[in-house]
Amino acid sequence: MDATLRRISAAVEARLRRLFDDDASVGPDALFVRRPAPLLLERVRDLTLRGGKRIRAALVFSGARLVDPAADGGLAVCDAAAAVELLHTYFLIHDDIMDGDLVRRGGPSVHAALAAATGSEKMGRDLAILAGDLAVSLHERLVAGLDVAEDRRRRVAGLFAGMHADVIHGQTLDLLGSAAEEDVADHKTASYTTVGPIAIGAALAGASPEATARLAAIARPIGIAFQLRDDLLGAFGDPAVTGKPLGSDLRSGKRTLLIQEALRSADGGQRAALTAVLGSADASGERIAAAAAAIAATGAKRFCEEKAARLVAGALEELDASGFEAEGRAMIAHIARFAVSRET
Repeated sequence: MDATLRRISAAVEARLRRLFDDDASVGPDALFVRRPAPLLLERVRDLTLRGGKRIRAALVFSGARLVDPAADGGLAVCDAAAAVELLHTYFLIHDDIMDGDLVRRGGPSVHAALAAATGSEKMGRDLAILAGDLAVSLHERLVAGLDVAEDRRRRVAGLFAGMHADVIHGQTLDLLGSAAEEDVADHKTASYTTVGPIAIGAALAGASPEATARLAAIARPIGIAFQLRDDLLGAFGDPAVTGKPLGSDLRSGKRTLLIQEALRSADGGQRAALTAVLGSADASGERIAAAAAAIAATGAKRFCEEKAARLVAGALEELDASGFEAEGRAMIAHIARFAVSRET
């Protein structure tokens, strides 16, 4: 299974490189600019190709295999998977601006790199917003060119648009703090990490709307489990492995599921250790370590680990009973188990 996932990752990487090297050079029908904003294109290319787990791309292939084991041999599935990765790039760029994160995937975030290049933090942020928009335009080019029957392309384009809007909704809830954190994880993370990619792959392979909806219901808890693991890595992961500074969620004041559970269960000293760093951008490493120790002591770490495992187990039980093709089910099960045990 790992060999299959490596093959998928390599195929998607190759497609993305061709897009950046060739397709991005000349607009369709040569009506528009020959090369869109080279400074921004280079930053989009750098972040997109700078590692990443390609879980979303693999789930596009898996969704196709759930319906037709031979469906992922076509170029359309690979193009759709690459389009998902470009949409992910866009979300990361804008998310880092909003969170003020300076590191992503072991290197500078796009707005930090552009600030360094221009000598202006404001210019870096402004250009990074445009870089994210450029990633969307490249994503749209791939979706528009999917080599499938017109009715399938329209369905897939609609799924991409719905997924995009759902993430925007989730990010809005996150910024406003106006919803339960699990709802934020559902809309902001699950929608484009598991639900959308699996649904898009299945639709490309000819799944009915009813079958696609059933798959979405199975995929959603896996996406929430993925977010729980992200929360845990943000507090306890090794920055050399995760590619992000330890405690960034704490410093930015995010009330993640992990932090909410810790605050609910904390005693006076544990709560003091948490509130001392929550929303404090300049919190020291020592205080971040003390807050992480407090989170673990409250039982919140174990609670989130167990909740993520339960969510995945329940989803995979539903998947096993679904009647979809065995090869696709095995791929999704493998990816789901990885999602709750990964270190990056």
